[in-house]
Amino acid sequence: MQTGYFNAQAVVAGLTFNISAPREAEGQVSHVVVLAPGIAGAISAAGVDGLVEGHGIQQGDKIDVHWSDPSSGDHKCRRGLVVDTAETTSIEFDESPAGEGDALPDEDTAVVVDVQTEVATSWDGDDLELLVCGATGRMMADFRTAVESKNAAKLASGVLSWWLSDISMTNPYTGDPITVIRLSNGSVAAVTFNCGLLYQSVS
Repeated sequence: MQTGYFNAQAVVAGLTFNISAPREAEGQVSHVVVLAPGIAGAISAAGVDGLVEGHGIQQGDKIDVHWSDPSSGDHKCRRGLVVDTAETTSIEFDESPAGEGDALPDEDTAVVVDVQTEVATSWDGDDLELLVCGATGRMMADFRTAVESKNAAKLASGVLSWWLSDISMTNPYTGDPITVIRLSNGSVAAVTFNCGLLYQSVS
């Protein structure tokens, strides 16, 4: 039997609340992945230009495009765009096949582009007891079944994605088993992705 803990503290109106929520399960999975720096550029009429020479993105690559909302500063991401043409300092793509997530911003908006990294995994969200994911910088972690995205988590330093059983919180991972996590780096520095989970593996 494996044991995990979710500990948290809230300070509200001068009051401090401490939470400790242990969970036990037979199965556990962990992933630690270091992502190379993303590549800075700007939205063009046909894709992204202003990329550094030798960027390494190739025709047919599946990329994510990251940017900050100009009004709120919130992290935005368009996921799963397929590169149609790759040039020395630019790439071109369209929405065939269609991407997912936030609509692309206006032309000349500064962005960070990264080729998706696929992490093979295998677990059934219906059996989850505890899941926590974090990162050392801005990134995307898209948890997918064989046919669809179940949770596209925007992570950053100090920003976690988590789920805990037996509380009033919808489990986004129910349905078909999760088979892959598609990762991309939304910053121009290397980022480490960490994910750990417990699940009931014995019926």
